[in-house]
Amino acid sequence: MIYRKGAWVLQMLRNMMLDLHTLKEDAFTAMMQDFYRQYRGKRASTRDFQRVVERHLDTPMNWFFDEWVDGTAIPTYILSWRADTAANHAYLLHLRVRQEDVPANFVMPVPVRIELADGGHALLRVVVRGPRTEAELRLPAEPKVVELNPLHSVLAEVKTEAWE
Repeated sequence: MIYRKGAWVLQMLRNMMLDLHTLKEDAFTAMMQDFYRQYRGKRASTRDFQRVVERHLDTPMNWFFDEWVDGTAIPTYILSWRADTAANHAYLLHLRVRQEDVPANFVMPVPVRIELADGGHALLRVVVRGPRTEAELRLPAEPKVVELNPLHSVLAEVKTEAWE
């Protein structure tokens, strides 16, 4: 894994910066071009790269670099879900993600793809934090398929289980 870890880190950053509505990668491309221009022909450290990432995301990224660059844990996510009918022909989707094999404070935004009975779909991120994360989403149609990490953009093992 050590030889592929750098590629995974870039893949995860790329997908964290991905516009889920258009699937455009412009933000990631701009960040990488900025890093290249700033450090072309110079030595650059991991922290130099982190500073460029933080500038483009406009948020501290210590958590990401601590977990994915300096750390060695790889999470296992276990997804369960159920849908209930709601007012006005809508549905309430209950999501639960259990996270294992990582420290208790491990956090990562993970994409979720939802296919609806009416042919529609949604692609969004759920911030998985700690051993158990739950979310509720109001949907215009019944969800038929819910997939965690559909873009394979987070280095993780994904499993599913029945809602209990």
